[in-house]
Amino acid sequence: MTEHEAQFRREYAAFQYTDEMRVQILDMLRLVEEVMSGKQPVAALEKKLTIAVKGNGRTYYTGDFLSKWGEFTLRYKPNAAYPNGVEPKSFYFQFGPYLNGVSLTQLESTLGLNREPESEAKIQIPGNPETGKLTDSYSSYVKYLRCGDFNLTVTIDYAAYSIEEVSSSTRLKTIQISRSRLTDEERKTRDKLFFGDLPKTGDTCQMSGIYVPVFPNEEKFAWVKQATWKNQEYGMAAGYPFQSFPWHNPKTGHTEYEPVYWQFVRKSAV
Repeated sequence: MTEHEAQFRREYAAFQYTDEMRVQILDMLRLVEEVMSGKQPVAALEKKLTIAVKGNGRTYYTGDFLSKWGEFTLRYKPNAAYPNGVEPKSFYFQFGPYLNGVSLTQLESTLGLNREPESEAKIQIPGNPETGKLTDSYSSYVKYLRCGDFNLTVTIDYAAYSIEEVSSSTRLKTIQISRSRLTDEERKTRDKLFFGDLPKTGDTCQMSGIYVPVFPNEEKFAWVKQATWKNQEYGMAAGYPFQSFPWHNPKTGHTEYEPVYWQFVRKSAV
């Protein structure tokens, strides 16, 4: 072993995460989740991290709250339709040394994850069939988003060998947050989660009355919430299809029609 290698091992073994670093890492995770969800532009990462290498659909970052052996990697696809021309595809955290003092419950809370059936949450501790010994464990989740045509998959990998270790503060190896396009079945699941059985544009109205639009894209129509309640109400007649929501696009100067969900308010006075 060379002196350089020996020094590396000594530094690596001596490194300790502080509580402040753990807080910063959790804050960073929240930001990355928002970037992957489309709530924040990719450029928001540059306020927290420094670009080390960029190109070929991948950006490597460094952060002063992560050890010099850790790694942040954003994989992306150039796409002019997205802010800064970048469509994020996945973000990868690699901790070196492994991050201790952060429990699975904290990670789930930070990233808005749950273990409900629709989240397809899995906590697995694979075993080696030859030795019978347990190997590193991991958790994975599917996170449905209210807006957009994609969902997130979050995979957390630990150096843990029992459910007890995973559930408590454990040694965290990697976290990957990826996004993928919704299949038709996944879109049905997502819509059921967020909109229940509300009828949508194109469905046939079953009961005449007054309805208000429910916008799948809340951010796009935030201004509607500031309008008077009267301006949000629409009379619908049974037997006719629910219509799209008409809105004025200030960029084009034209009225556009947006597919929405419709929520019954009351029977018509007529």
